Amino acid sequence: MFKLNKRSRFNYWSCSKFANWIRGIEKPFALGLDEWGVWRKESKQKHPFRYWVAEELLDFLQDIVNLPIDIYHTIEIYVRNRFVDKIHYLRTGLKPGQYYDLDYRILHGLFNELTIYVEDELAHLSKWKSEKKYKFVGGRCAEAGLDYLNWAGQLKMNEDYGVNPGEKDYGKPTAQAIFSQKILELYNWWKDRDYRNDPYSMFTKEKDGKSYYKKIAKIMDDYDKEDTKMLIEFIKIRTSLWT
Repeated sequence: MFKLNKRSRFNYWSCSKFANWIRGIEKPFALGLDEWGVWRKESKQKHPFRYWVAEELLDFLQDIVNLPIDIYHTIEIYVRNRFVDKIHYLRTGLKPGQYYDLDYRILHGLFNELTIYVEDELAHLSKWKSEKKYKFVGGRCAEAGLDYLNWAGQLKMNEDYGVNPGEKDYGKPTAQAIFSQKILELYNWWKDRDYRNDPYSMFTKEKDGKSYYKKIAKIMDDYDKEDTKMLIEFIKIRTSLWT
């Protein structure tokens, strides 16, 4: 089934000065996820018809004007997704030509995709919202992604979210902040995981005697339990992994 993939607009008519004039309210350049919902609700309540014209009608007219380029973009995106980026499957980051058991591929597939999500998708969000100059290599920048997570992780419930001083939720982290903190935790864990001590370098047969293999097995089991715990934490936040 053909589905039109609208090209991202660098200039949305609903974000223009003209739209602000129609709406009667200036549209913010950037807000947190929860803040946008509050802004839309308040704007619609103040001027329902003017809000509809600025937010709905202008975007509809812009879609008509941009229909030819959107059709071209849809075809271009399909070709790129299908044959270049191949985003229909998980990228493990593992070396090709070697065999890996399924449990190993699952772990590396999910956390390598998380790394790409932070260093690519979130990094580009940070690039657009910040005046800081980032160095992207191959379309990725860890610094930019971490800056975004650190920013989002500090968002608090306040008047912008419809919560006033004195209310029980005032000053508490937003849902976006909680998810961002967890994503940052998982990302940092994965980056540090490669530096875990090799159990075979921690013990020797001469020193540990009969307990040599038992001690190694204990460390390996602890590592496995840690991997499982972090995989479960990853799955719990899967619905927040979008941009």
